[in-house]
Amino acid sequence: MKILEKHVSVNYIFSFIFCISLLMVLGVIGDILGFLDDIFKNNIPLVSILKFYFYFAPFAFVNMLPFACLLSAVYVFNDLSKNREVTAIIASGVSLWKVLRPVLFITFILCLVTFIVNEKMVPGSMRKANFIKQDKLEASKGGDDKVIKNLAVYGKDDRIIFAREYYPVNKKLEGVIIHKQDEDQVVTEKINAKTIKWRNDGFWLGMDVMVFKMKPDGKFSWEPEVYKNRKMPIRETPEELMNTQWDPKLMNYKQLKDYIDILYNNSKISAKRLMVDLHYKLSFPFTAMITVLVGIPFSIATGRVNALMGMAKGITVAMMYLPVSAVSLALGKGGILSPVLSAWISIIIFSLIGIYSVNTKD
Repeated sequence: MKILEKHVSVNYIFSFIFCISLLMVLGVIGDILGFLDDIFKNNIPLVSILKFYFYFAPFAFVNMLPFACLLSAVYVFNDLSKNREVTAIIASGVSLWKVLRPVLFITFILCLVTFIVNEKMVPGSMRKANFIKQDKLEASKGGDDKVIKNLAVYGKDDRIIFAREYYPVNKKLEGVIIHKQDEDQVVTEKINAKTIKWRNDGFWLGMDVMVFKMKPDGKFSWEPEVYKNRKMPIRETPEELMNTQWDPKLMNYKQLKDYIDILYNNSKISAKRLMVDLHYKLSFPFTAMITVLVGIPFSIATGRVNALMGMAKGITVAMMYLPVSAVSLALGKGGILSPVLSAWISIIIFSLIGIYSVNTKD
C-alpha cells in the first residue's frame, strides 16, 4: 500500500508542478498579447514588464492553484483507471479513500500555502504591481477625471487612510478617517477631517479636524483635539494615493477587517457586503481541496475512450463549483444569505457531493 501511495503522490506532485507552471506561463502570454500594441506604441521598457509580472506572480499562483490541483488529480487518477488499475485496487479490498489519502493530504498542504501566500505576500506584491501598471504600463490612458468612492490606503507610518470621496483632479479628499497603528497593529490615534486638500508646497491640509487619542483603558477620549485647519500626517502624494488604494480582494484578513471597521461608521451597507469577502478569505483556500475531491471520482472510467470522457466529466463537474460559489457570494452581498453561510455553503455542498461520489465508487 505504501508503494501505491508513494506512486500516486509522486505523480501528483510532478503533475501539479507542470500544470501550475504551464497555467502561469499561458496567463502571462495571454495578458501580454492583450496590450502588445501599447507596449510598442508607448515604448514600455522590458524591465517594467518583468517587474510587473514578478510582483503579479503570487496573485496568479494563488488563483491558479485550484485549477492546477484539479487538472493534476484528474490526470493521475484517470491514468490509473484507463489501465483498470483503480478497478483492480478496489477489487482487492483496498478502499478508494486510501488511494485518495496522499493526494488529499498534499492538496491540504497546498491549501495552507494558498492561505499564507494570500495573507503575507499578495497584498504587498499587488500594490507594487498596480503601481507599476498605472505608472508605466497605463501611463498614457489618463483616467484621473473621476470621483473615487470609498478610497482606502494602507499608508506609510502604519496609517490606515479612508476617504468617502477622492477627487484626483482637484486633489481633494472628503469625509476622511485616519487610524494610526502601533507595532502590534493596535489603533492608537484616530483623526477625522471633513475635507483634506493637497497644497502645492507639498503637504495635505485638513479642514474641520478632530483628533482622538487612545486612553490607557483602550478607549478613545471623548474630548478630541479640534482644529479649524491642520497639517495632516499623510505622507503619500495625490499620485501615490491613486496607485496604492486598496482593492478588498487584495487585502489580507486583518487589513480587510480594519477597513470594514472604518467603513462601518460611514457606509453600513458597503461594510456588510465586505463581510462576505472577509469570510470568503477563509473559505477560498479550500477551493483546491473541494475541486480535487469532486473531480477525482467523476474522472474514474475504464478503457481509453471512456478515460477521455471521464477526464472531461471530472473537470466539468468540479468546475461547476465556481458558478455555485459566485451565486452564493452574490446572495450574501445582496443580504439574502448571512456572510458566513454565503462564503461556506458551496464548500459544504460540494464536499457532500465529493464524499458521496467516492463512496459510490468503493
